[in-house]
Amino acid sequence: MWGRRTATQRLAESAGLTWKLLDDQSELAVAKLTACTAADRASADDVLPMVARVAEKLAAEEANHELVVTLVEVMQHLASHGLEQFHTTEEIRVVLGPRCLLVWEAVEKFWAAVAEWTLENGELRSNEDVLSVENPQLRAILWTSNRSLGDGTRVGTSDALRYEKSGGEPIPGYRELIAP
Repeated sequence: MWGRRTATQRLAESAGLTWKLLDDQSELAVAKLTACTAADRASADDVLPMVARVAEKLAAEEANHELVVTLVEVMQHLASHGLEQFHTTEEIRVVLGPRCLLVWEAVEKFWAAVAEWTLENGELRSNEDVLSVENPQLRAILWTSNRSLGDGTRVGTSDALRYEKSGGEPIPGYRELIAP
């Protein structure tokens, strides 16, 4: 139907982002940008809860699963770094609805498995190199694709890829997580 907003548009608008400036971006790029905006303490106080409400509605439809997983995963990555500029894990979790919490837990479980596998099959790298990047564009890429662990190490997208290629379980799909 003409004039109907897509899931990606609704998600971007929930964070106060102007769709006109984003319409040439991929759905997942928009989800990442929305997550960055929602996780940022400098955003308006209502942004995180608004993004969470829209994500919960979107999570009800299978077609939006990857979009919601990306949003949740990036918010987790940002919170994991323990930087003052981002909301904490607890602050984010408290505003999530039940479907998004299922996604949150599945993503958290996946990354814990990646970290365990990486430790068993190699060496975890320090998160210091990622957290010390000064270039804003590079920092955005690295902070959203790496997860800091409590011991000062990190895992990232390349670790997740190696984990999955070795037979590790991917993040469950919509039907495994949410579908009735």
